[in-house]
Amino acid sequence: MVEISKLTIDNIPELKKLTCMQLVHPYTNSCYHAFLIMLEDCLKGSLLFWAPIHAFPLIQILMRGKKLTKEDVLEQFKLYLKSGIFGLTVGSSFVTLNCIFRKLFFSQFTYYTTVLLPCTLSGAAVYFEPPYRRVMVANLFVNLVFEYWIRTLEMKGWLRRSASRETLIFMLGSSLFFYLMRLDRDNKKRTPLFWFFTPPRVSKEVGEPMDGIKGRSDACPHKGPCVNYILKGAAQLFGVGCAMSMVRTIIPRILTPTKALKSLKLSNFKLGVFFGGYIGIYRLIVCLLCRSTGRDSALHAVPAGFLAGAALRASPSLPIALAPLTSSLQILGSWGYQKGLIPEQWPLVELVYCICQGILFHARVMHEDACPRYIINLMHTVTSNKADEIQGAFIQKILAHGGGM
Repeated sequence: MVEISKLTIDNIPELKKLTCMQLVHPYTNSCYHAFLIMLEDCLKGSLLFWAPIHAFPLIQILMRGKKLTKEDVLEQFKLYLKSGIFGLTVGSSFVTLNCIFRKLFFSQFTYYTTVLLPCTLSGAAVYFEPPYRRVMVANLFVNLVFEYWIRTLEMKGWLRRSASRETLIFMLGSSLFFYLMRLDRDNKKRTPLFWFFTPPRVSKEVGEPMDGIKGRSDACPHKGPCVNYILKGAAQLFGVGCAMSMVRTIIPRILTPTKALKSLKLSNFKLGVFFGGYIGIYRLIVCLLCRSTGRDSALHAVPAGFLAGAALRASPSLPIALAPLTSSLQILGSWGYQKGLIPEQWPLVELVYCICQGILFHARVMHEDACPRYIINLMHTVTSNKADEIQGAFIQKILAHGGGM
């Protein structure tokens, strides 16, 4: 169990006297060489980490049956380079800022100034990303901070997690989120969101109340029969979920095709059931409400989102359970900017990201068991395993000086 408290650090005075060479870059005596090594490792790791993320939009274009243009590829490549510089700067600046701070401001190691402070400041590298991507990255990190806090409460025995409770949180969050999304669709400046699907605008058409599910009501916010609309969405998302699950299972075993195929199980369909059930139930409830009342309304998303959220029970996940809540906060924050409640000159998104990055990277070193797995994998990949080496050496120093964990 890796849990390093402030009390542990304060009770080991020898730790405070360690140099940055002993604590932050034990693999070299030179701060300058440490920076160059970290820069090289982070360049490789960052480009590797961002490659599939920026390849996905190009794949989406092809999946829609559209032709991939030179402009599409060039634009995505520019974004890829910006993200690469962002990851490179964040990863490599940890060692550099530590060395600078210790020489100029702090003569000794402390609990907060070794990881939390430099990693918070290095978050300013998010400015390399375009504004809409900053919002998405900040939203992701807010979600991860909530996950970290919940895991911390669980470890302390103050909270009990279960699949049923996570599903209930997701149901409530989806209810609010879909309602806000439908309201946001009528905004001239829509909030950039990353979600499974985007609900259609509220239909202005009015029709006669209808029974059953055959045909289509004039009030329904879609074209074609309701059954086709529901089944098409459910089938598409089911396929996407299954494909994602299978790729995640097969890729690590791609060099041994026989083992890769044998590793496929019925459990690989759980994510597909969740995705398909989520959109299928949502569309079903909205259509039934439109047909029974003869009109569409953003409020239809409240019961539809709540019942659709029950699909998470097929593939429980704490990060996904929290995602609708953080995305709802994102929409509310966007409205705050639009209505002047939050001054435009305030870099709120960037500040939120910096704080969240500092908290999460601090958790990676000091509270590994409560740290979200995404952050552990992120730091491992972006730093080409250098973050693991630094943290491992740090733990050994604490154990060598009699620290308990």
